[in-house]
Amino acid sequence: MERNRYMTTLSNVLAPEHVRLNLVAATSEEAIKEVAGLLRDDPDVLDWKKLYAEFRVASPCAAERGCDFGICIPHTRTSAVRAMVISVGRFEPGLVFEGCPQLIRYVFCIGMPSALDADYLRILGLLARILKDPDTEQELRDAQTPSAFVSTLSRLESKL
Repeated sequence: MERNRYMTTLSNVLAPEHVRLNLVAATSEEAIKEVAGLLRDDPDVLDWKKLYAEFRVASPCAAERGCDFGICIPHTRTSAVRAMVISVGRFEPGLVFEGCPQLIRYVFCIGMPSALDADYLRILGLLARILKDPDTEQELRDAQTPSAFVSTLSRLESKL
């Protein structure tokens, strides 16, 4: 997938081949490994082992009040990538992550070069706004294919 390197949007960065729906993992470590593994062959990943090791160090989880799920966003600013990369896994009904009061339904792995700090913060803000709204989250939960998930996320992003 050729990415537009000048305007970072979710649809420019997240490719359907980096989305897996209805994943099953026994542990949080397995979940992060499975979602991060979707980036292994991405041409913008220069050192997958380094990227994965950094994801394991920085994998914060959050749950919004009033939501029945949480999200985990392993992320890193790193020399292991030459452009922002994102992968996502959706877990039904969710997975226990230590320190999170809710089951984790989504894992978003985000790797970015240090120069993309502003884009990184923008993407994190978009994900937080989209996923804290029960109606928009339901649209993502209803997506039946990776392409539909990316299209839905893109449409929801354009509304913000």
